[in-house]
Amino acid sequence: MTTIPLEQRILTLLNKPKYQPLTRPEMAKTLRLHETERNKLRQTLIHLEKQGQALRLRKNRWAAGNRVSQQAITGSVRVMEKGFGLFTPDNGGEDVYIAGDDLKCALHEDRVSIELFPKAAPARRGSRGGPNAPRFGNREGRVIEVLERKNTDIVGLLHRSPCFAFVVPDSLQLVQDIRVSGWEKGLEKTPEDYKVVVRLNEWNDPFKPLTGTVIEALGHRDDPNVEMQCILRTHGFQQHFSDEVLAEAAKMPHELRPEDYENRTDLRKRLTFTIDPETARDFDDAISIEKVSNGWKLSVHIADVAHFVPHGSLLDKEALHRGNSVYLVDRVVMMLPTELTTRICSLNPNVDRLAHTVEILLDNQGQMLSAESCRSIIHSDARLTYEQVQALFDGKEDHNIPTRVAKAIAMLRPLARAARARRTAAGSLEINTPQIKCLLDKEGKVASIKKGEAKEAYQFIEECMLLANVAVARKLKEAQWPAIHRIHEEPDDEQWAQMGAELQALGINALPMTRADINRVMEKIEGTPLEYTGSLAVLRNLKRAGYSAEPKGHFGLAFEDYVHFTSPIRRYPDLVIHRLLSALEKKKPSPCRSKDIENIAIHCTLTEAEADAAEKESIELRRVEYYNNLLRQGETGPYPGCIIRILNKGFIVELTDTIQRGLVPFASITGDRYDVNGAKTRATGQRTRRTFKIGDIVNVELVNVDLTRKFIDFNLEGQKAAAAYTAGKKTGPRSKKKKLQVTLTGDRPRGARPQKRRKRK
Repeated sequence: MTTIPLEQRILTLLNKPKYQPLTRPEMAKTLRLHETERNKLRQTLIHLEKQGQALRLRKNRWAAGNRVSQQAITGSVRVMEKGFGLFTPDNGGEDVYIAGDDLKCALHEDRVSIELFPKAAPARRGSRGGPNAPRFGNREGRVIEVLERKNTDIVGLLHRSPCFAFVVPDSLQLVQDIRVSGWEKGLEKTPEDYKVVVRLNEWNDPFKPLTGTVIEALGHRDDPNVEMQCILRTHGFQQHFSDEVLAEAAKMPHELRPEDYENRTDLRKRLTFTIDPETARDFDDAISIEKVSNGWKLSVHIADVAHFVPHGSLLDKEALHRGNSVYLVDRVVMMLPTELTTRICSLNPNVDRLAHTVEILLDNQGQMLSAESCRSIIHSDARLTYEQVQALFDGKEDHNIPTRVAKAIAMLRPLARAARARRTAAGSLEINTPQIKCLLDKEGKVASIKKGEAKEAYQFIEECMLLANVAVARKLKEAQWPAIHRIHEEPDDEQWAQMGAELQALGINALPMTRADINRVMEKIEGTPLEYTGSLAVLRNLKRAGYSAEPKGHFGLAFEDYVHFTSPIRRYPDLVIHRLLSALEKKKPSPCRSKDIENIAIHCTLTEAEADAAEKESIELRRVEYYNNLLRQGETGPYPGCIIRILNKGFIVELTDTIQRGLVPFASITGDRYDVNGAKTRATGQRTRRTFKIGDIVNVELVNVDLTRKFIDFNLEGQKAAAAYTAGKKTGPRSKKKKLQVTLTGDRPRGARPQKRRKRK
């Protein structure tokens, strides 16, 4: 008798007209398979799934592959903490809901292809998100294939069981634990409760555990320095340079050599000075100003980093890999080793330094009449700080600026003001959002938090740098050379519409469609409680600036041509622009091909976004720890804040002084229940008719801090009884973590079954 192959028997079963999806054990029973054939059944089903002939449904039930649309859609998937995913198509459109079981081997931010379930399909239950998991219309689907793994190096906490070691990822979006399959040499004895970096192995079977190799041990989880290391490694940055890169940097001269002076314009007799933050250790820009017969000559001198970092060298490759420097709360991770940035490349005072100078001819109205560039030698006469220059502008006498330099600043000040006014008149966006500065004590903990202001001293230097960037961009354009352009595209129709809808919801009667419209809105709400929330409504609906090989213009600055030239110590695109400009001045061929420039632009756009995210995460971490310490010390407020968002369960308040956000639950407001309007801009009490709306100023008291999720709970001032209720009675994951907050570790609790994701408590 001829034996029918198992694959054919499975397909026959799956395609029966009255077949109901079965689990693998149920299928084995139906097919009357011997226990020794169960493993072969599993392998055959996986093979059929890859071919599209079988489909794995939720709760591990199997159906014929033709039960769903075979048209694949590509895009990226975001995994939520509850275990389900939201898929964003490449070509835009609404998100697609992906149940936990249908994510297969996709991880957070992976690029994947999916299939959509038929729209008429009944609601499916039993996913990890639970029966009440959110639905996004009828658009639901499942992952077919992982096209690109976004993150292969994962940071997490090492645990050891009697049989194997495993890592609990720091990211709450990574819902699988990682079983350790190997160790880098010397790391085999890494202790438990160490933060480590694990490199993922290939994973294409969701029924098998996610595995990886431990490639780096960062330190014990209670070490405060380790937290920042985790943030850096999560976003793909290394604080330290390799020995090979440091060895190459060590070969660079500490002082200029005779050959360095050759073929350069000598500008050492020109009065030159730098203006930087007080804590700056490297100075990559300096300025000079002098009166000439037909106007004013502004000279912007930028450190000639390209002279000391040869194209294709180890230093250059490392700088390209990093893309930019990263600024965290308590440290700076430089793009280049400090042996270069603080010595030979830095425009330190009272020493000769190599620079690339842009000389800009300005009229009395701050308009650029012409510009030239050259490789130069300068000699900085003074190192100034923003605080000194601001003191000079404020009329204070203790600024300690040399008289000659003070006179030069006085000459340049009206020109910088005029240039800024011209830029604003041309449509440049004037959206002021406060910056947070965390002041640290000797132990590296946050002693206080201050909100930074955009003072004129910063704007003074900013205008000089903008003029230089525009001058270089125009010169490269006139030569028809390829370049890395700094671009900021105009919002699309959907973003304009959403911006108007959000402003209307705030009570701001405006429907902006141009830069001028936005500036009129900003002028209208300046100084009002709606200034900050209105600014956020605009910023949320602007595209992110980035780099491109194509000159697409800069919407926010109202520039048609713009490049980054003024910070080659900390941004790789600036270093590339320096090389291009030098080759153009020497009448040599371009050192970069168009394809190279395109790849660099894409890469540096991504690294900049990661650096911004790391900086934001470090601020959030230290700020939440600061408020946790205040809570321990009994310093609960009240603190003034502004309502910036209203949810069904409460409203989000942002503190005026520190920009810290927290939730005021409606349940904590005694004596009433609150209804939220459809636009979620107002909440009204059913009995008292008391209203809370976006933009309202309220006083709140600190109640609860969740270090793991960086959440803070507030109560309205005077709601002491409700505060006790909120902290002690509420249920859900946030309140269950309260016992863990005493450790200040910020780590998730350990569970009982390491091979599967443990429930977070």
